[in-house]
Amino acid sequence: MMSALAEDNVDNKAGKKFRLVVRSAEEAVRVIREKLGEDARVLSVKQVGGEGLKRFISSPKLEVIAEVPGPESTPEEADAVAALDSVPQSGAEESVPVDEAVPGDPADPGKLEEASYADGSQSETEVTGETARILSKTGFDAALLSEIKSWPNWQSVSEMPLADALKEITIGLSDRFRSTQVVPTTDRIALIGAPGVGKTTTLCKFLAHEVFMNKRTPHVLKVENGIPNPDDALRIFCEVVGVTLFREPGNIPQIGENSPLYLDFPGLSLSHIDDWVETKETLDQLEVTTRVLVLNGAYDRQVLLKNISSGKHLGATHLAFTHFDELSNSTKLWPIILHSGLAPLCICNGQNVTGDFTTSVLNQMIARTFPEELYSRGFESYRRA
Repeated sequence: MMSALAEDNVDNKAGKKFRLVVRSAEEAVRVIREKLGEDARVLSVKQVGGEGLKRFISSPKLEVIAEVPGPESTPEEADAVAALDSVPQSGAEESVPVDEAVPGDPADPGKLEEASYADGSQSETEVTGETARILSKTGFDAALLSEIKSWPNWQSVSEMPLADALKEITIGLSDRFRSTQVVPTTDRIALIGAPGVGKTTTLCKFLAHEVFMNKRTPHVLKVENGIPNPDDALRIFCEVVGVTLFREPGNIPQIGENSPLYLDFPGLSLSHIDDWVETKETLDQLEVTTRVLVLNGAYDRQVLLKNISSGKHLGATHLAFTHFDELSNSTKLWPIILHSGLAPLCICNGQNVTGDFTTSVLNQMIARTFPEELYSRGFESYRRA
């Protein structure tokens, strides 16, 4: 068995062997002298890596077997601890024979454990003090990681095994997502945004969801405001699903809970401020209270933030993310979702207009936050009981 050692009982350690895993020879020298005393000698030193994924994304460490000489022991080296100064930092393994092999699963750096060789078994403890570095190396967004590190429980999370740390981060993100403002949609819903972000495709997905999932009969109003707004694709899709497309607001029949009105606006360029002003006037005149800002999730963060700023001038209330299937992970979107003040409404995952669409934003965000190899256990196991 391996047991942690206190620093004030060096006399009780005489004649025993201990294992520690450290990041460098200098750290080993310091820890051994602090916890085992000046007389401790090194029996074995070798370079070790992590198991599984950690082998590829974490730096190698040094596994050191040290012994506190007993009353009848004789030094084998003039300064055994100082011998660590010559340990290679990378490359080939160097070791001194010991009685029996010591399990190679890295322990917490600086933590000494008593090595028991009675039955050859070993209790192995996975320690991940490098959680932040691991997440950063796997593409975790720097802004989100910085925010997570400011959480009150980050210190304890950072010291957990990786799987447990991911569980706590998942719970933390989920809790914060649920605490964001919930804004119900109304019976007048406009989709607004820059050209090419996927507004019309998103509208078609909404219409299919209304017709096939919600069993409602939506209407569509095509708005131009002097800006070209081709409607061939939308017109054909409306015919297929049985939705009426209008071009004049005066022709629209009764609007209500079971017959909501969707408004399709032309793309608004950030450089044409007048178009944004006119669009806001139209939205106000038509009493549209649900204003969905459509964002291409694959865009650079600064572009997304500029679009959000402009969208707020239009009175945007919700967010819809498109091109989600093009993201390697969704971590850059978390700060936007948590702090934009706009309610996340849906995510579009592809070009299939009758699918590749979900209003379960939290589930999609969690599933794409961590690289697959880091959450292969399945997020069901990450839910707090």
